[in-house]
Order: sequence, then C-alpha cells, then structure tokens
Amino acid sequence: MATFKDLKLKPELLQSLQDLGFSTPTPIQASAIPVLLQGQDVVGQAETGSGKTAAFGLPLLHNIDTNLQQVQALVVVPTRELAVQVRKELKQYGKQIDNMKIGAFYGGHAFSEERASLAHPPQLLIGTPGRLTDHLNRRTLDLTFTKQLVMDEGDKLLEMGFEEEIDQLVAALPSQRQTILFSATMPEGVKKLIADSLHNPRFIQATSTTIPDQVKLIGIRADHGQRQEMVLKLLRSIKAGGTVVFVNTRATADELTALLQAKGFSAKPLHGGMEQPERDKAMTLFRNGTTQILVATDLAARGLDIDALRNIIHVELPDDAASYLHRSGRTGRAGNSGTVYTIISSRDEQKLREWNLQHLDEWLLVAALEKAAAKSSPDKAAAFATLYINGGRKDKISPKDIVGALIAEARLKADQIGKIEVQDRQSFVAVPLQAAKTAVESLSNGKIKGRKYKVGLVK
Repeated sequence: MATFKDLKLKPELLQSLQDLGFSTPTPIQASAIPVLLQGQDVVGQAETGSGKTAAFGLPLLHNIDTNLQQVQALVVVPTRELAVQVRKELKQYGKQIDNMKIGAFYGGHAFSEERASLAHPPQLLIGTPGRLTDHLNRRTLDLTFTKQLVMDEGDKLLEMGFEEEIDQLVAALPSQRQTILFSATMPEGVKKLIADSLHNPRFIQATSTTIPDQVKLIGIRADHGQRQEMVLKLLRSIKAGGTVVFVNTRATADELTALLQAKGFSAKPLHGGMEQPERDKAMTLFRNGTTQILVATDLAARGLDIDALRNIIHVELPDDAASYLHRSGRTGRAGNSGTVYTIISSRDEQKLREWNLQHLDEWLLVAALEKAAAKSSPDKAAAFATLYINGGRKDKISPKDIVGALIAEARLKADQIGKIEVQDRQSFVAVPLQAAKTAVESLSNGKIKGRKYKVGLVK
C-alpha cells in the first residue's frame, strides 16, 4: 500500500502529516492525489469520513506559491460549519509551510474583517457561495490569479439553491484552471454541473456507501407517538455523551431538547432557526463534552466533524436515502467505531425497503431496552463546564497559554483541563464543573500571557 511519501508531496506537508500521525493515505486520497498533482480535473465520490478534505487539500497546498499574495485556490462549500471545518483541517496540513495564509469567508462572519484581510489576500480561500459572490459584487475579491477551484459537497450546493452563485463564481475565474468536484451522490443536477464546469475529468469513487463499515446499525420498532419515550429509554441505557439525535423540524428539536433537559440530560438544540452565535456555542459545548446530546435537524448532517461523536439516533427518517446516509455517516469517522439507532414505525420499514437499507445489523426489542434502562444509572449531568475568554489567535493566545494560566491562577492540574478551542477573537476551555466558578474568578483577576481578559461561564 502506498504511503504519503510515495505520493511525492512537499516535505513540509509530509512533516505535518507525520506530526498528525498519518502515514498511509485512505483509498480516496491514494486515488485522487496523484491525478490532482498532474493538474487534471477530478470528480470524486467518497464516503463520509474517508478523508476527502485531505484528498483535495494536500494537492492545493502543494501547488500554492507562497511568494504570491493572491487567492490561488478557491474551495466552495455549502455551509458555514463546513467552511470552518475545512479551514481548520487545511491549516493543520499547511502549518509547516512558511507564509501560507488560509482564510474562510461565510455568512455570520464580519464582512469588514474579511474585506480587511483581502489587503493581503489568503492564497487558499474557503467560502460559502453567498458570501463569495457578495465580495465579487462589491469588487473586494480578485480571482484573477486563481488556478484551482474545488466544489465540495456538490449535491448539497445545488440542493441549497446555490446554482446561480456557482455560475457567477465560475464565470469570474480564469478559463485555464483545474476544477475539482466532490459529491456524495450524483443526481442529474450534479452531472450537469460537471459537464458545464469541468474539462475531461477523471472520475474517482472510493465506495458507493456513505456509512463506514465500523458503524453498527440498530433498529428499534415504535409507533409514532412512542418516539420521544423511546429516546429517553435508549439514552438511559447507553452512554449518552457524544450523541446526536436527528429530527425533521425545528419545533420538534426544541420540544425534544426541553424534554431531555427536564429529565436531567445535558442537551442543546441545533437547527437553522437559531442565530449563528447560538449554533456556534452549541457546537463548541458538544465538542468539548460540556453538552452530551445535540438534538439536530439536517443542518448538522453536513460538516459535523467531531471526534467524540459516538451515537446517532434517528427519531424521524428524513425525506430521502442520501440524507439518511449523510446523517448516519457523522459517526464512525476516520476508523472509529460508532452506533446508529433508528426508531422505526411500520411506515418507516417500507421506506427503508425502498431505499434498500432494511438490512440492519440488529433489532433492539423494546423489552430489552426497558430492562437495560432500568438497570443502568448513567451520570446524566455533564462533568464539565465551559469557560469563555475574550481573546484568541489574533491576540497571540495559544492553548498552552490557557493551560498555563489555569494551572498558575486557578490551581488546576493539567489533567483536569478539558478540550480547548482558540478562535480568532475568543477562546473556550472545558474545566471540571465543580471548579468552574473558582476558575472564572481566578482568571478574571489574573492574567493570560501577561494581559487581563474578560472571562465568563458559557451557559
């Protein structure tokens, strides 16, 4: 099997991959990277968690001329969440390359900050179609030097109605370029986009399914009116931490979240009816373990890349098989195991048969579920709380600085400190629940890297 060294990537990229513990490319990476390095257009279809971001991202980084401060590669993604995720991943791969600037433009982010950053443009830019075309219309974004275009999750881009924006972006790019498209499914609209935008592309398909082999699929039969009760029994019978519960509407998400909270579970909703800061907060708290359960609509089915995600629960089936597969593929990523529970009525069974997905690994009988729930006494309350610090990367704060301050000011031990996220102008850190109040007071009265910052508890 090929190694990353065999793919003839820049030494700086190989060093970053080694630091991250990656030595062997996934099938989609082994297939796509050599073709992309040759400059060919590529259409890729791969399962969730297969490493497709690295499959297109490593060749992009390899080809960037760091002496040229212009947008040389553009990655178009359907959602803000995916833009943030892709930027984070590509920054990890490119961290050893001097003068490499990677940016992300998206709705909910200050336009003025993005415009200011274009005084010294990122060489690699990730963005959502609406925000990118907004920059084009205001003449703040120059794509004259862009030689590589990636359209990630092409099916979702079209499903969300971005066809006109994509046409505008493509028209603004040089005709001599490399175009790359990744899509989980290949409906007619995506095939037309490929025909219109790519030149003699190579088709690369890692697999036809989007649910990794290491994911266990379990069905639970229940009538429609029993679904919420069944969710409670299921959560009481398993380790609830790292669970995403999928529903179809915002109202159902809010209703089920309120029920779970009333029953003592640490749960948050995640749906399109929430303001962007609230969605970001819910994701941060879930990533660091302060929130155990997210109750989400399909907003979260794309771009939800969380190491701690162990369980998926389908309370309601989505409208189509592709959405079911995308939801289910959020767990079991990068070789980790995961479990997908589907609460199924008789009508749902017919739907699964039509989708050719009726062959679940196991059916969980309600009696067995009730027995397991009665025996178990899980710790439903979150063990962590999350602190907010109003300083981040732009203030030269690193995770090490936050750890040092918590040890020096709050007298915490290093192994007590949970996950840390340092963003541009703010940071979040998980600390033991019982130590949270003291940590807030200590950091508020003390200093981080020689400066005082506002510190609070995220509710």
